[in-house]
Amino acid sequence: MPISLSVRSGRCQPGALAGKSAYEDLTEFESDTARNYDFERRDRTNPFVPQKYPFETVSKITEVMTHGYGRWQNRECREMKSALMDLDSSGTGRIPLAKFYSRPDGSLYQFNEGVDYLRQTGALDETGRGGPAVLIPNYLAGPTNCIASSAYYSVCCMNECEGLMNELEHKIQAPMASPGRLLGLVGNLSSSTVDAPRALPQGLKTKLHDIADHHDGEVPIHGRFFAQWLHFAFPNECPYPQIIESAAVLTPSQWLEDTATASQEERQKHMQGSNASVIEEASFMSQWSEDEVLPVAEHQKTQRGALGSLVRMAVQIAAIVVVLRSLIAAWDGGARAYQGQKWSDAKKAQLPW
Repeated sequence: MPISLSVRSGRCQPGALAGKSAYEDLTEFESDTARNYDFERRDRTNPFVPQKYPFETVSKITEVMTHGYGRWQNRECREMKSALMDLDSSGTGRIPLAKFYSRPDGSLYQFNEGVDYLRQTGALDETGRGGPAVLIPNYLAGPTNCIASSAYYSVCCMNECEGLMNELEHKIQAPMASPGRLLGLVGNLSSSTVDAPRALPQGLKTKLHDIADHHDGEVPIHGRFFAQWLHFAFPNECPYPQIIESAAVLTPSQWLEDTATASQEERQKHMQGSNASVIEEASFMSQWSEDEVLPVAEHQKTQRGALGSLVRMAVQIAAIVVVLRSLIAAWDGGARAYQGQKWSDAKKAQLPW
């Protein structure tokens, strides 16, 4: 039975594209996908009749939309990233909160997430001398920039840092690497805002060697230290790895009904209370945290391995003791039998008949 194709979605996005809803965005993608199929069967369709599709065609269109919509929608994320970078005069991936809120009414994007939302989702740097600043990659990865398609999944801005990590994993093919090798590989990685090859700042080189010293000479590439280091190497692509209290704050459902939006009074307070100063290099690096997190704790592995060795050794010793006791018992029984036989023979020799 032919059916009509219709898809609906909603966006939980205070920093939304002006004048364009998520439904309009998704409808455009749906129309483009459907037109591609209409073009393939253009000789069999009447352009003046509303199109209906057989179930098999709808299944194919739905599959294409499911796999392709994330990348298609990510173009808006790239536009938003460009608008955010225009507010970052320091090139550190950080925007003073006053600048973040001071977008004119006619701007393509309006950013109005509240401080509480920014702090809880890890998008706020409050360590710098210039005052609170919004982290560009963390903000882009936030739940208000996701399209809540259903209760089971959301389409969010793509994490550009994952592509960089994929390249490193492909070339290293190990959980750890020397700082020298990492410096060579990262210096030859390009991103949407970084051109390779490049010479990394001395501060980053020193920090990478410090990480290696902390881990006996090598850097765990999946640890939090290295994630922090990648953020400073690619401040516009790699999110700063904040330690959050609950993963629930990263879901769009946590921020429904405008709970993520700052009031006009709150935005005015931050705009008037800051001079939107340029973030200096010293304050940029001040967010570095000495809290390491590893996906697999090596020292715990070693402890478990040592405990296992002790248990195995105890079992082996017990087995040896059992064998020795059995041998001793057998030897003792044999000796007693042998002594008894000698006594019997001697007794027989003394009989008179």
